[in-house]
Amino acid sequence: MIAPRSHTRRLVALFAPFRAKLALSLVLVLVASALPGVLVFLIQRVLDDVLVRKDAGMLALLAPGVVALYALNGLVNVSRGMLTRSISWRIVTDLRQAAFDKLLEMDVGWHQRTPSGERTTRLLADINNLQYAMSGVVTAVQKPLTLIGLVASAFWMNPRLAAVAVVLLPLVALPIDRFGKWVRRASRDTLDGGAALAGTAQETLAGIRVVQVFGGEGERSARFATINEAHHDAQLRAVTAQLLPGPVVEFIASLGVGAVIWVGGGQVFRGELAPGQLVAFLVALGLMNEPLKGLTLIQSLLQRALASAESVFGLLDAPPAIADTGTIVATAPRTITLDDVGFDYGDGSVITGLDLTVEAGQRVAIVGASGSGKTTLLSLLPRLRDPSVGALRWDGVDVRTLTLASVRRQIAVVTQEPFLFDDTVAANIRFGRPHATDAEVFAAAEAANADAFIRALPRGYGTRIDELGMRLSGGQRQRICIARALLRGAPVLLLDEATSNLDAESEALVQEALERLMKGRTTFVVAHRLSTIRDADVIVVLAGGRVVERGTHASLLASGGEYARLVMRQAG
Repeated sequence: MIAPRSHTRRLVALFAPFRAKLALSLVLVLVASALPGVLVFLIQRVLDDVLVRKDAGMLALLAPGVVALYALNGLVNVSRGMLTRSISWRIVTDLRQAAFDKLLEMDVGWHQRTPSGERTTRLLADINNLQYAMSGVVTAVQKPLTLIGLVASAFWMNPRLAAVAVVLLPLVALPIDRFGKWVRRASRDTLDGGAALAGTAQETLAGIRVVQVFGGEGERSARFATINEAHHDAQLRAVTAQLLPGPVVEFIASLGVGAVIWVGGGQVFRGELAPGQLVAFLVALGLMNEPLKGLTLIQSLLQRALASAESVFGLLDAPPAIADTGTIVATAPRTITLDDVGFDYGDGSVITGLDLTVEAGQRVAIVGASGSGKTTLLSLLPRLRDPSVGALRWDGVDVRTLTLASVRRQIAVVTQEPFLFDDTVAANIRFGRPHATDAEVFAAAEAANADAFIRALPRGYGTRIDELGMRLSGGQRQRICIARALLRGAPVLLLDEATSNLDAESEALVQEALERLMKGRTTFVVAHRLSTIRDADVIVVLAGGRVVERGTHASLLASGGEYARLVMRQAG
């Protein structure tokens, strides 16, 4: 974890591009900070010149003067507030975009290890908290400057009383520092608790069918309640740490006010001080109360900002496991070779010593028992993961020397679970090729056996997926995904159990669409169903992460090995 001081420097550095606006904001802050001192001066004049001396001329000046002072104060504060917030919100908006782009950059393994609720919380809640805290810190900078102005006014009016009033002010630093550390710890616990809460809620609601069918509502409710209570306690600690410093600071300040009343009252009795001066002095001390509490607010907000910064900067600094360091632009590969490839998730090898060469246009079926490494092998091809040992080569070149974007442009995928975005049907089909024409979209859908049912939707290709809820069948969703892959036009195709969850009628339509999709493409097919793999040019049989057999359907059946046993087991 990066040291807090480093976080502070990085937060300050974010303001560097806004130097001009900050300078203007500082001028406005200085004006706003001086106005309370002017108000104290006007109050003294009202008491001594108007009420005591009955000076009509001064009365005529003071009345509009006070009105003008408050009008100027309002104008300055609104201008300063808009300016400072626009700066801090711009910074946080850019940070949020950077964090989202970082999430897109992180490898699949990282996303699988990090709960989706936690990822969303880091992106939204943590950065929103940082936005609030930074806005508050920038705005609250006025507080100490106002305090300096009021202290200067106090010394100008009566140095002796001012010395009595401020002698205890250094003690204010103690509660501010002590409670500030408490705020950061409590804020960090609150952020972590919020992430855990969001993760549990999202996980439970995503699996609501399983929860309800297995009667797991009580268990999930109890788990959520435990995390919810812990989050509640963390929030209470954070609020307590934010609220306590104000009263402590006020109490320390009140000791100075009491001393001023005692000493100043004696001066009035002895005729050394006019009553109006004492009252104006006390008003100045009273006005100091808000800036003093503002110092605690600055510390509290700063600690909250630093707690959020630890999370946000931690995400931004996380190195992706898939490094995009290649410089060569990939083209359609003539051969794809896995050269002595091994892969380890960290708890044991899933693939070991895998050698495989596939020629352009070949259809390769990958079969094997569950856990044999089929899906892991497929994830290596688009570099969702990199081999732990060995190399994946395109035309003899290690893919790590190719740019990541160019490699993935050559690949389309259709997975077991058809994933559609909350957008129109047309936009989902265009996802891999955003600038495709309507005619090309319609042609891809027709080739995927999807055009007829799409046109029957309420708004045809303009129907939003979320409007349909679960009304689209699995086969229909899969055919939209096939249309997406068709439109992409990539030379390499990955099919991961693309027909495993379909009924017989849907499977026939999807299989027909897949045949059109596979034509002329280098295709890797992971499947259990014999109908999907029997026509492959090469069938690769995996067991324990190794290739134990390879050949055609007929040759492998004739050999009576692992593939023959898998086929007979499927046939009963």
